[in-house]
Amino acid sequence: MDAYGGRAIAACVATISNQTSGAPPFLIGHSLGGTLATIHCALEPRSVKGLILLGTPLCFEQASSRFRDALVALVPEKLSETNVVAGSLLSRISAVACPNTFLWLRWVDAALSLGDHAAMDIHARIERWALDEVALPGKLVTQIVEWLYREDRFYHGTLTVLHRTVGPASMAIPTLAIVNAADEIAPVTSVAPFIDKMPTKDTRIIEHPGEIGVGLPHLAMLVGRAAYAQVWPQIVAWLKARS
Repeated sequence: MDAYGGRAIAACVATISNQTSGAPPFLIGHSLGGTLATIHCALEPRSVKGLILLGTPLCFEQASSRFRDALVALVPEKLSETNVVAGSLLSRISAVACPNTFLWLRWVDAALSLGDHAAMDIHARIERWALDEVALPGKLVTQIVEWLYREDRFYHGTLTVLHRTVGPASMAIPTLAIVNAADEIAPVTSVAPFIDKMPTKDTRIIEHPGEIGVGLPHLAMLVGRAAYAQVWPQIVAWLKARS
């Protein structure tokens, strides 16, 4: 967590800032990337101008999401921190923990997309993209499962990264969160409680109702045609208003 949520993102932000005469950039993250981006912002709130979260879980209380509860029940409490966790194993664990999202809804989406060439094209591209699995360090996976999903340290303000303890109270920056109503990984119940505890009033949550052709509902705000027509203009407007 020190490397991924702390040093790596900090180095990227510093590089961009140095190339723009010291101006802090906006930070945008999806899913776990958004969680790590939020941890960085809690550590270094002055390094960014604002934060945009796409399908990003921040609160891991029991019943905050179906995926959270199933993952905690499925994964043993003691994991090896020395091994590299293969992307294929991460995919299988996700499918077992939440088959509705990672299996059944993908098949339903494919069936509903058959009569829409553009939707089927997007669906096929998503299925191809899903095959490009990325391995993660065992230590990072262990800390994500234990510190976030099982113990919910970030939401409770007890997460220690780079020898500093952070939580919602550390997040005094403008924040925009996009959630998909059909997403079981990062529903609004896994986002709103954290944002409600942030000291800044410049926060907003946009709920995308979902659409066909996206394969995985968790990706709807990234690839959906309706998302590009309806949600992204609001994201761009939010950015412009704070630039």
